[in-house]
Amino acid sequence: MRVDLNISGQNTINIQQFGSIIILDLNLHIIGISENALEELKIDHIDHVLDCSLESLGPTIFGKNTNKIHRLIENIKDHVIPRQIIPIKLANKRVYLKLSLHDDQIFIEWEEQFKKYTSAKKINEFSFLLDTIQPNNWHLVCHAINRILHFDHVFVVQIEETGYSHVVAEDTLDGQQYYKDMEFSKSFMPKEVFPFYSMCSYRYSPNLKNNNQKFYTNKQDFILLESQLVPVPELHQIFLSEKGVVSALFFSIHIDGNFWGLLVAHHGKEKNIDLQQRKLCTFAIQNATSKYESYLKQNLLERNEILRTAEVDLKIDLLKSKSVNCALMKHMDIIMDMVDADGFALFNQGDVCFNGICPTKAQLYEIVAFIQAHTEKSLFKDNNFRETHAKKFKGRLPFAGLMYLKVGLLNDQILIWFRKESASKVLNLQLNPLTSEQNTPRIVITESRNKDIAKSWNDIEINFVLTLNQILKESIVSKLKEKQQWNEQVVASNNELEMLTFTLSHDLKNPLSILKIGLQFLQNSKDVLNAVALQKWYSNLIASTESIEEIINNVVSLSQQKGNSLSKEPIPMAYNLQQIFNDSSLLYENKSYEVEYGKLLPIWAEKSALYQIFSNLISNAIKYSTHVTTATLYINSYFEGGQVCYLIQDNGIGIPKENLTQIFEIFKRGSNVKDIEGTGVGLSLVKRIMERLGGSIKIESEINKGTSVYLYFPIVEDFPPSMLAD
Repeated sequence: MRVDLNISGQNTINIQQFGSIIILDLNLHIIGISENALEELKIDHIDHVLDCSLESLGPTIFGKNTNKIHRLIENIKDHVIPRQIIPIKLANKRVYLKLSLHDDQIFIEWEEQFKKYTSAKKINEFSFLLDTIQPNNWHLVCHAINRILHFDHVFVVQIEETGYSHVVAEDTLDGQQYYKDMEFSKSFMPKEVFPFYSMCSYRYSPNLKNNNQKFYTNKQDFILLESQLVPVPELHQIFLSEKGVVSALFFSIHIDGNFWGLLVAHHGKEKNIDLQQRKLCTFAIQNATSKYESYLKQNLLERNEILRTAEVDLKIDLLKSKSVNCALMKHMDIIMDMVDADGFALFNQGDVCFNGICPTKAQLYEIVAFIQAHTEKSLFKDNNFRETHAKKFKGRLPFAGLMYLKVGLLNDQILIWFRKESASKVLNLQLNPLTSEQNTPRIVITESRNKDIAKSWNDIEINFVLTLNQILKESIVSKLKEKQQWNEQVVASNNELEMLTFTLSHDLKNPLSILKIGLQFLQNSKDVLNAVALQKWYSNLIASTESIEEIINNVVSLSQQKGNSLSKEPIPMAYNLQQIFNDSSLLYENKSYEVEYGKLLPIWAEKSALYQIFSNLISNAIKYSTHVTTATLYINSYFEGGQVCYLIQDNGIGIPKENLTQIFEIFKRGSNVKDIEGTGVGLSLVKRIMERLGGSIKIESEINKGTSVYLYFPIVEDFPPSMLAD
């Protein structure tokens, strides 16, 4: 639109000739008026109209319809109705009067009515046409519209993501196709013309050359875009004139609320199309658009169902397969089909698998290296990759566009989809600036062949790739966790085996030593022992062998149960502790060792496990007290917090404070043990067995004063009363 300032200080805008317009502010004062409307008022000077109230000038224009129009304007102003179209008679001429509100401005437009009514035959024919329009069949839509308009050309142009405009359907009076499958370059539909076409359901120009009517306003930068009288954008106006088009209609197509494209109707002669016919066309296009949206949604549902099935199958195979790459190889066909690709490649740590139209292995290595060097994004897509980058690779690339997905942080798992060239004719438009040279054309139209450009990747396809990426990431993380758990299990198994070895070597030492000492004593003294003493020694030897057997059984049980807790029963402790002390005393040369027993409560545990616990602790107490003149051991128990607590207290060498935090670690011993025999395994075993029993251990110690060991055993249920009797 061209805006000039006339000599009276008012802005003027050139608009189309076929109608009239008055624009009011919310106070119903005139802020803009067209030349045709001024002629209706028979007013010679614009200053007599602008800023005047509609109340004073309305009767001159609208006559007996003034009050009716005032009521409609008030309803629109108060948002009772959004807009209104009424057929009325003005100056003995039948017109359509249109009222609407835009940005606090009230538009009053009127144009001549060419048909008083639409015949029943036309309505029936129109209904039949609506019924015949099938989803995703824009050819039938073009044909149906042209049955109403009878224009030379009717075609649908889709505006693609790339900025190119693609003609998807066409209907002509002569049966020839002029634009079908043709593409217009980005210059044909620049972003600045989008509002002109997208904000109205249609745009109408009965004569593209007749844009000489003036619109007057006292406002700066006045925007008339909502009016049907605004001329077609200059670029399209010149292009259509070059093609011999005089009359044109443009119907906007919106899919899911987004400007999708246009249905365009061209005619080589001036042709007036009645408003009713335009509305019928609009209704037909909206009906077709609704069907197309339903088709897309149904297609999306079906596609999503396939996707969900593919995702489930892929997830199952990802769980079953040892590697992500193995699972992907099984699903290469579906992964390629889901993004409508012509080829697909898997790149995994240098290994490559191909499906469909793909580059050579050497080219793929070059492509991966090139993309990695140029972007850190996980997802990269380029529908004209060959056109832009072909010179960087050896040999001709067999594809035009690609989409690249890097899975994970490392560059060892890459998925690449390929699309072949989508060849088409392209019209390029170039608008030349106005010059004084008469022979300079206003527009240069060139036709080229669209090559090395593939079809763009749409939102559905990209969403599938993003979903796939998420599935693969989750699988990779899961497999890393499985690997970590496996490694931990291997380490744990090794530790378990090591602990079993230490347990057997450590805990069998005491009963084996007792057995050895007993056998040696019997061998040397059996002739001088009486029957009672001999029986006692035999009993001790049998008890030692039973202890060995129980320890072995317990170790086997521990290895089988692994992390599970041990089975428990109530065990009386008085006799067991006395027996353990007597056995341990035989191993060390401290004849003056004294033991004092307090209350010895029963324990919910496993018998052989208790033998290992107390045998280790009592042996330690005796062993680390051999240098003390009067060595004493105190064993007591009591209830505390729903547990049985056992205290084993000695007056031995004690444990240095700095060693207490590590004393339960295997092979860790106090720094003051010097040449006292030991491996640093016993307390580690005790702690481990206590944890299997669901209990805990605590040690307090002081150098040269002794050590106190606290053992806490959970109470599974009440002890039998007989066990608690003194």
